[in-house]
Amino acid sequence: MQALSIVTSVAQVLSPLLYAVFIVVIYFQLREARSSVREVQQEFLAGGRPVVAVHDEYDHASGALSLAVENVGQGPAKHISFAFARPIESSDGVVISELSLFTIGLTSLAPGARITCYWDDLEDQMEFLRENGLEGADFIVHVSYEDLPGTEYRHEWDIQPAVYRGLRQPPHPHEHAHDQAGESEGGVSTAEGSPVSNASGDDGGGTPGSAPGPTGEPAVTAASIDQA
Repeated sequence: MQALSIVTSVAQVLSPLLYAVFIVVIYFQLREARSSVREVQQEFLAGGRPVVAVHDEYDHASGALSLAVENVGQGPAKHISFAFARPIESSDGVVISELSLFTIGLTSLAPGARITCYWDDLEDQMEFLRENGLEGADFIVHVSYEDLPGTEYRHEWDIQPAVYRGLRQPPHPHEHAHDQAGESEGGVSTAEGSPVSNASGDDGGGTPGSAPGPTGEPAVTAASIDQA
């Protein structure tokens, strides 16, 4: 009987404590759920998260190096600023990293929008880097921006001009592109190499001079994504 009284007394003491712990747990769970809902609402209002990238580009035909700023995300970016770990300079003395695009920044950049700036000829840039003891060096770019609700993002991008040196170009670029598209003279090739024809026996083009009609399954494209 005495043991039962002790258990009852302990239960009476612990009951309010357990109830308080339960209330605290529920409170934090509700706060976390509310935060998640708020984030979803912000992404919905912003149309998705932006991803502002800075990267180099190389043109085989001209040998030109360029810098590109691009929003590869699904939402607009605003208040975009740039910071370079070391200056990016062309062989003729133009400091690319001090252009207004990078020193002033951008007020906004829509999804899919891009700005390209000519940097230098690849061989001239390689010679310039070699003379300045920077052969094989990378250029780090720090990018800061916000989405529409005001969430801040920061990224680092690595510019590596030396990776383009020595890359081979197809001897006949147009024929190479034609082959890569899976096309051949006289029709579209299937996996076995035989031309595709439609049921009516023509080439799928309808009337002469008109664009050919669609045949087969629709093409599947790959979507880029950042999930940050």
